[in-house]
Amino acid sequence: MAHRPAIRLWPLLGAAFLLFPASGRAEKYAGEFLRLGAGARPLGMGGAFVALADDASAVYWNPAGLAGLSDREVLLMHSEQFGSLVNYDFGSFAMPLNGGSAHPSGIGLGLIRLGVDDIPITEDAYLDFGPDGQDGTGDPGEHNGLYDLGEPIEPANFRYDSDVEMAFLASYGRALSEKLWLGGTLKLLRQELLTNSSFGIGADLAAMYFARPDLSFGLRLADITTTQISWDTGTRESVSPTALFGVQFTRPFPALRGVVTAGVDVDLAFDGAESASQFSSGGVGGEVGAGIEYWFQRTVALRAGMDAENLTAGAGLRISRFGVDYAFVGHDELDDSHRISGSVTF
Repeated sequence: MAHRPAIRLWPLLGAAFLLFPASGRAEKYAGEFLRLGAGARPLGMGGAFVALADDASAVYWNPAGLAGLSDREVLLMHSEQFGSLVNYDFGSFAMPLNGGSAHPSGIGLGLIRLGVDDIPITEDAYLDFGPDGQDGTGDPGEHNGLYDLGEPIEPANFRYDSDVEMAFLASYGRALSEKLWLGGTLKLLRQELLTNSSFGIGADLAAMYFARPDLSFGLRLADITTTQISWDTGTRESVSPTALFGVQFTRPFPALRGVVTAGVDVDLAFDGAESASQFSSGGVGGEVGAGIEYWFQRTVALRAGMDAENLTAGAGLRISRFGVDYAFVGHDELDDSHRISGSVTF
């Protein structure tokens, strides 16, 4: 009987390997904003959260974790990159169901927004006077409907638009037993790029297995059916399936008056983007995330980790039902980012 929950994981794993071959038709980097993470706490730990997922960010990392909630929670996160040109926001609400029952469950809603606002559109800003910049001189290029080098630009004719990518998440998690929890997420995607827009729909499946009270394993199969994105131009894109495996170990340290949690995740992508992966083989690329978290009397937290080859760090504070977290996420080639999230339970 003790091994039965582990056996039940095999149908989920089997479904993953049956579905993943279809990803060969998927476009590289489609829906990339879905991989940016959620919540400053997990990001400060290098994103090694799929086996922990014990707060409202579970709608992103592992919806099976919703089965373990004891209170309702609201979580909000904001970050800016590239000199505030790119804004990334995440918000979620989660609540328990069937509290105290033999099979507790929980639901959650999440919203992701990545936006580049106030993009200047200059196509109608040039004065079609020809290369000499003077109207009525009859030089070649005058009023030809094209921009010629030397024609003046009129900033007053600039117009501004945005590039917005959004995802709505609806999640459910349920405990099948004390050791095995399962969950799923339905995702609706919306993108607006200048005058064009797209819509997509996808789904995730997830599981958590508790080998011991202090040791758990997590699995998230994202975009299991290869999420389809349809643009109003007729173009279709596909988001490839990914598999995120993780393990976490928690141990109290009475001498430090706190608790330490360590986690490791392996993220496998099947989109053929091997050059952007930490390791790859046969069209499958992967990255490893690892992190550690120390809570002092469940009030103050310190975190550190590695997300692939990027250093992460963070801190957190809990006072009564309110919490605030900060994460630093480094990057070798792009700029570093700072992410702040706040939460309240009730």
